[in-house]
Amino acid sequence: MTVLEKMREFISELRIIDTHEHLPREAQWAAGTDDVLSQWLAHYFSSDLVSAGLPPKVLAETVRESTKPLKKRWKVVEPFWNAARNTGYGRSLDIAARDLYGVPRVDGSTIEQLNERFVAARKETLKGKSHYRYVFKEKSRIAVSLVDVFPKPVMGYDREFFRNVYRVDPYLAPCDPVEVDRLAGETGIRIHTLDDYVAAVLAGVEKGIAQGAVALKCALAYERPIYFARVTHAEAEATFNRILGIPRGEDVGHVHMDKNKAVEDYVMHRILAYADGRGLTVQIHTGIQEGNGNILANSNPELLTNLLLEYSNVTFDLFHMSYPYQNVLSAIAKNFQNVTIDMCWAHIISPEAAVRALVEFLDAVPANKISAFGGDYLFPDGVYGHQYLAREDVARALAIKVADGCFDVERAKEVARWLFVDNPKRIFKLDV
Repeated sequence: MTVLEKMREFISELRIIDTHEHLPREAQWAAGTDDVLSQWLAHYFSSDLVSAGLPPKVLAETVRESTKPLKKRWKVVEPFWNAARNTGYGRSLDIAARDLYGVPRVDGSTIEQLNERFVAARKETLKGKSHYRYVFKEKSRIAVSLVDVFPKPVMGYDREFFRNVYRVDPYLAPCDPVEVDRLAGETGIRIHTLDDYVAAVLAGVEKGIAQGAVALKCALAYERPIYFARVTHAEAEATFNRILGIPRGEDVGHVHMDKNKAVEDYVMHRILAYADGRGLTVQIHTGIQEGNGNILANSNPELLTNLLLEYSNVTFDLFHMSYPYQNVLSAIAKNFQNVTIDMCWAHIISPEAAVRALVEFLDAVPANKISAFGGDYLFPDGVYGHQYLAREDVARALAIKVADGCFDVERAKEVARWLFVDNPKRIFKLDV
């Protein structure tokens, strides 16, 4: 048996910890009406299809529209699917189709059979046969997954499968007085000043932690640079007062606005001061943003340096191997005791980049600072395909380290268990 085969065999038996998901509750998934094509193109591979030339309007109005005939929609998407099936996103779906539904791959000859089996799995779940247990426990061998519900956190997920993460993004700055009123109603704190608002935000965070959240999460790299300046109370208060002065009923939208940045920066520092006092873990999106078209530089982990220096009692779990800034992340994790590397999403962004990054991480960064897997999917079947790729990538990377003489096989097995189990268990203080 080769070293790679030994690592595959060992890793295949691990009951792993999944550091990041966006999954619905199982009852919500089972009650859905979308077909397999619509659901599997909710994100990720759909971005590759657009990158390959599929018009976004056709994706939204035809391909994802499950009320229209499946076969006709497949004909529309087929040339783009074939062009992109080589990517990590595409491979993940082919693996899920093969191992979960007994369909060799997703193509024109299998799409209807795949959908029939997908719909049947939903019906069986409604009757009491759990698809989540089949996918996560039996097939994926996942001990527990950390779930991040957006745009606002939803707590109380089934602890057989999940632990919750509390997303802070929607509370960093309100868009208008209506959002201020909503937070006041949620927390029971009357909000008239910036200090009142901060108190309400922290009350919400504290409640989330009390309800079992194992970490906080920030994904503002989708909307702005992740450099959070230390602004004065007066600067933030002036911005907050302007927000309160917006007439109720005026449509200001619910996206980040540069003119609200002072409040976002101020409140983020207050949240991190709270987390620092309690030794919490904070997950932060770094690297490529999902979808098509964004400002990649907003997500460079170097932008977090001031926070890493100031809040030394916070564990900053930096996401997605910061692709394509993985070497920057390696240097940061090497330099800062309070930074850990999270390879969630990484193995489907680029399996080969994930292998190379892990080989380099293990040259530069202590092995107890890396978590190997987080599925980061909106639907359960994708998680299976992703964990399959993740196990293969880690096996390949560790086999390289053995071949290079850095490890023997027993040390490689020890590191594999750290990456998939022991490290995330410790970083998130999990009771599994």
